[in-house]
Amino acid sequence: MRRLLFLLFTVLSVLPASAQQNLDTFRLFFDLNVPTLNKNAEKKIDLLIINDKIISGSTVMVVGYTDFLGSEQYNKNLSMQRAKNVKDYLIKAGINPADIKVCLGRGEIKSKDTTDREGNPIDRKVDIVVNNKTIRSEQARHFSTTGTKSSKNGNSATSGTPGSGTTTASNTPGAGRNNIDIKDITSLKEGQTLLLKNVYFPPGSHVIKTESFETLEKLYETLKNNPNLKISVEGHVCCIHGDIPDALDIDTNEPILSVNRAKAIVIYLVKRGISEDRLQFAGFGKQHPIVQFERSEEDAEKNRRVEIRIVSNQ
Repeated sequence: MRRLLFLLFTVLSVLPASAQQNLDTFRLFFDLNVPTLNKNAEKKIDLLIINDKIISGSTVMVVGYTDFLGSEQYNKNLSMQRAKNVKDYLIKAGINPADIKVCLGRGEIKSKDTTDREGNPIDRKVDIVVNNKTIRSEQARHFSTTGTKSSKNGNSATSGTPGSGTTTASNTPGAGRNNIDIKDITSLKEGQTLLLKNVYFPPGSHVIKTESFETLEKLYETLKNNPNLKISVEGHVCCIHGDIPDALDIDTNEPILSVNRAKAIVIYLVKRGISEDRLQFAGFGKQHPIVQFERSEEDAEKNRRVEIRIVSNQ
C-alpha cells in the first residue's frame, strides 16, 4: 500500500492541480479468476483509442483489482496480471510505453459482504486513468488555426461546428431521416423521433457534459414555448455483446446506463421548469441498433445515442 501511494503521488505530483481535475477513468471488467482481457474489454480499448479518449502523449495509469474471493497473495498477483495485460494491449494498440507511468495491482477491494460464493463481479476490474488535457489543448489550438482536427496518423479530417444543435427526425431509428432544428420539433407527428446531436456523456457515465447544455437549452425553450408538447427521452448504447442487455453505469454500478442517461436529461428539463407530466424516459440498451454489427467508431457512434419521441403535440 505504501508503494502504491508513493507511485500515485509521484505521478500526480508532476501534474498541475488543473490537470489532476481533468483526469478520465475508463473501467474494464474481467471474468472470474481470469487475468486476460475478454472480447468486451478489448473492444472497449479499441474504441477508446479510435475515439481519441486515450491519446499517445498523455499520462496513463493502469490499476488492477479483484473481488474478495481468493487469498490475499493470490488476489495481489491476479490484479497485477490483469493490469499488465491491459498495459500490453494498450501498447499493442499504439500507445507509447513511456506514456504509461503506473502499472500495478491493488489486490482485492474490501467488501462488507464476503459470503457470496460468486464474489462481486464489479470488483474484477482494471481502471485506466488518463490525463489528455495537454494533448487536447494542442489539438484545439491546431483546429482553431487550420479548421481541421489532427488524427493519430498525422492526417486531417474536416470537423463540423460544435454545439450547432443539428438534429435528425425519423419514424424508425436510422431510417427516413430529415434534418430539422429542435425548434421545429412540433412539425413531427406522434410516435416520430428526433435524434439529439451534441449531447455528450463521459464513457460509462450518465453525467451530462457541459458542452451538451446548448442543445438541451434549445430543447427546454421549445418545450416552454409549446405547452401542449409531450415527449419521451430514450437512451441507446453501443458496444456490448452476449446476453448483456444494457451497459454498466459506473456512477451507480447499475447495468442500466441507457435508462440513467435518458433520466438525467429529464431531470435537467424538470429543474429548468418543465412539468414532469409532459416528460417520460426509457432506456433500450442495445435493443434497437442503427448498425447491427459495429465495425468502427462511426458505427458505434450511430448506436450510442439519445432520441426524443413525440408522445403528443396537441
